[in-house]
Amino acid sequence: MRAATPQLPRRLAKLGLVCLLAGGSLAKAEVQFDIFMGFAGKAKQGEWFPVTFEIFNDGPIFDGRVELQPRFGDNPVYDYNVELATNTRKRFTLAVFADTNAGWSAKLKNGSKTVSKNDELKLDSFDSTVVLVGALSGQQAGGPVLPKTRFKSKWDNDRFAPRVGHLQLDTFPDDPIALSGLNALYLNSARAINLRTEQAAALSTWVLGGGHMILAVDQPGDVTSTPWLASLIRGRFGPVQNSAAGQALHHWAKTGGDSDIPLASRQKLGLYPNVRSLDATFAAGQLATAEVRLAKGEALFELNNRPVAAEANRGLGQVSVLGFNPEREPFKSWTNRAWFWARLAKVPAVLFEKEAPQQNGSSSIDGVYGAMLDSRQVSKLPIVWLLLLLAAYLIIIGPVDRIWLKRINKQMLTWLTFPAYVAIFSLLIYFIGYKLRAGQLELNELHIVDVLPGQQEVLRGRSYVSIYSPLNDDYRFGGSFERSGIRSEYGGTFQGNMASFLQVQRAPGKLDASAHVPIWTSRLLCSEWLASGKGGITAALTKSGRLGYELVIDNGLDKAITGAILLTEGKVTELELQSPPGGTRTIRFRIGSSADSNPLIDFESISHAAKFENAVNARNMVFGDTARGRIEPMLMNLVACSFPTLLGSNNPSGRFVPSFNSSGGLDLSAHAERGGVVLFLLAENHAPIPSTGLFKTKIAQAQTLYRIPLEITETE
Repeated sequence: MRAATPQLPRRLAKLGLVCLLAGGSLAKAEVQFDIFMGFAGKAKQGEWFPVTFEIFNDGPIFDGRVELQPRFGDNPVYDYNVELATNTRKRFTLAVFADTNAGWSAKLKNGSKTVSKNDELKLDSFDSTVVLVGALSGQQAGGPVLPKTRFKSKWDNDRFAPRVGHLQLDTFPDDPIALSGLNALYLNSARAINLRTEQAAALSTWVLGGGHMILAVDQPGDVTSTPWLASLIRGRFGPVQNSAAGQALHHWAKTGGDSDIPLASRQKLGLYPNVRSLDATFAAGQLATAEVRLAKGEALFELNNRPVAAEANRGLGQVSVLGFNPEREPFKSWTNRAWFWARLAKVPAVLFEKEAPQQNGSSSIDGVYGAMLDSRQVSKLPIVWLLLLLAAYLIIIGPVDRIWLKRINKQMLTWLTFPAYVAIFSLLIYFIGYKLRAGQLELNELHIVDVLPGQQEVLRGRSYVSIYSPLNDDYRFGGSFERSGIRSEYGGTFQGNMASFLQVQRAPGKLDASAHVPIWTSRLLCSEWLASGKGGITAALTKSGRLGYELVIDNGLDKAITGAILLTEGKVTELELQSPPGGTRTIRFRIGSSADSNPLIDFESISHAAKFENAVNARNMVFGDTARGRIEPMLMNLVACSFPTLLGSNNPSGRFVPSFNSSGGLDLSAHAERGGVVLFLLAENHAPIPSTGLFKTKIAQAQTLYRIPLEITETE
């Protein structure tokens, strides 16, 4: 015992030193909190964009909460809960909807304590008409470049110039909804093989849902040995050979080949006015190319009598495949490569003319859906009645009050009669407003669901929800989805988000939101989601001869299909269909002889554009004709909303100007003009998912429009 006593102070000293070092390490422990906004800092207004967070916790474990919100205005707040273990790195992406805000703020919290924050997040937010191309290149300085606009005004150049966002593999989004804000995405096959499973699934779903992927084949084996990419591309590749570049690429970049490529805005790409003369050095150079043939595709151009680039529809989207690597010489130094990329990415030639394109301030198609779903319990006070009330008020507080007080010789009583008139008319206006607007809590839902093809059927849904509130209150929305997001109604570039405060709470596989709805008003929200198909509706289309078709529909829903419209050969054909749940129907018809077949252009522009525009304008007015601001959710009207950029009119110069726009993937105009085939099916009193409104209401209705892309099987 005595021998051990002198060691006790030494042991205590060592223990103290260990505690001191441990305390020092805890004191130095930090949380790394990095935020990557948009597509390399870029995003289009009225579109979804990704915000990727990377958090490294070098300290004790804690349950963190990430909070993201714009710095200005009454805008949505996004929350995400994440568990942060010691010495771990977490990376996740939020799909965020952009209005007009360029400044954002992000915080990482542990309970009520702010662990880290960044109040200076910048986002280059620009008009939804601007072309935005994402790039996941094989080399850091490689990939697409786009020509510069040369308008007279610097403001026009800044406003309309097409952009390229160079993305990084580590922070590439794993959410297809977050990719919706891209017009096209360039992908080098050398990068494709390194995408994580979640990233590859997101990219495939985005393409099938309406995206445009441009794939550069570095080595054919990159595609054939990558299952998800081979399944999406569905192509055959020949051996790599050196081919003289010649004039084929120059001719295609200038003219688009032998035929113009149509745009969703109904304006042809036409000739690019500033393409330089033939680059002799490039023409004499050798390109290492592989032959490219795509199932159901078309060749873009040939070298040595071999197609080395091709395009094809995939689902509702498109893939363009280059059988060579454009990040290598001689293509990398080609003087006309920017015009080549502009043609490949479908950039309108009008952007490179001397005069800037005219814009008429198009509205979001959200307003049309709002006119369909707004509560019919609400009526507006006609302008005539408002003017009569105002005239009566002015007459009574003026001549009438003066005359009768003068007759009784009590002019001093005006100090009592005047506030009495004000009180009476205030009560009268409140009573009128109550009679016109008071009602019960109501929830109306419209689901726009794309049935995406693939090895496993996927549903890509947009659920528009209109809620009428009889009082000032907050209402919860949400559900369990593979991927999801929720946003307020978008009014357009100059109006932004139109709903009141929205709080969005995200967690893996779950969405929870709270929206404030003022008394006696309808508010429109849109939730976007992905879910497995689980054997709902399947359809097959067979063509026999030049105009004959056979359509087979298998209805696996719990409700009858009450209407069908087929888009094929650039025509919209309404089919007579009543398909009971669990039944199979076969319909035979001929496109050319059908009285219900209309060219898509006439069907959209003439029949619906003016009607929709008038209804949206009337809906946004406080007073006026109630019926004028309403649109019946009939099948034809619902189908017309799937082609918003075809809804418009010609301006004085004769150029078509669309009246509406929409968020990515909802608009099928480009797919239709590429010759795509889509079957529209309406199921009334049916919802593919549980209601996103997490509250009880006595008045509720739901209907669903299924949009099914089809590939035609031809028989002799």
